[in-house]
Amino acid sequence: MISIDVTFLIQMANVMVLLFLMNLFLYRPIRRIVAQRNQFVAEQQEAIERADGEAASALEEFNARIQGARNEGREKIQDIKSAGYEQEKGLLQAATDQAGKQVQALRTTIQSDIKKARKQLKTQIDAFSVELAQKILGRNL
Repeated sequence: MISIDVTFLIQMANVMVLLFLMNLFLYRPIRRIVAQRNQFVAEQQEAIERADGEAASALEEFNARIQGARNEGREKIQDIKSAGYEQEKGLLQAATDQAGKQVQALRTTIQSDIKKARKQLKTQIDAFSVELAQKILGRNL
């Protein structure tokens, strides 16, 4: 059986002193280290969240710049195509005009050659017809 005497009070005092000393030398430093670690983790978490936010905004800005550059590139390509089409139209028009002039010059040349050939043929036909008429009639005309 438990008897309450002076040793019980001494043991109680001893436990109280031990709890006080353990609190002073063991529990408080551990709680302080845990609190510091929690504070450090919280600060690091905030830094990570800030870095994530900055990275996300930088990525959005980067994507916006890329999209702008792509749009600008498309516009430049379209401008260059339009300029090329205009130049092509001009070259085709010049070639068509030149071909038309050459065709007209060839037609004029052909017409003059036809007229010359008709004149030559007419003189030859006149000579052949006189000769043929002489042979058919058997006399000179």
